[in-house]
Amino acid sequence: MVRLATLDDIDSIKKIADKYIKEIGFVLRPALVEHCNKKTLLVYEIDGEIIGFCNYHYRRDGINVIYEICVSSNYRNKGIAKQLIDNIPKPIRLKCPVDNESNKFYIHIGARLIETVASKKRDLNIYEIGDIYSIGLLKW
Repeated sequence: MVRLATLDDIDSIKKIADKYIKEIGFVLRPALVEHCNKKTLLVYEIDGEIIGFCNYHYRRDGINVIYEICVSSNYRNKGIAKQLIDNIPKPIRLKCPVDNESNKFYIHIGARLIETVASKKRDLNIYEIGDIYSIGLLKW
């Protein structure tokens, strides 16, 4: 089940994040605590075990930006990441390295590829979920 993270969940979330550091990058514990306190950190829990999380930011312009989303590998392809995303208010924007296998997932769930931008380390695909135009925004 998807729920808001609590401070008691931070160790479990950090453990997942550290296991998948190559895919999602380094996630700082203070950032997780901050997002937990802001109620922008979701977890997916099965039988008391945290098996996935999504950390996002609500921007003042009405767009939510996903910073990290990760599900333990033995629970992937079961709709868990989609359920996490479904619990974030729309519209959503996110960036994903072009060489990351998650691009297939975002396209599968109906995210629209807006553009690809150059970055210092890896080029990034920018996706949109929901209707950005409904809130009057045209650019990132």
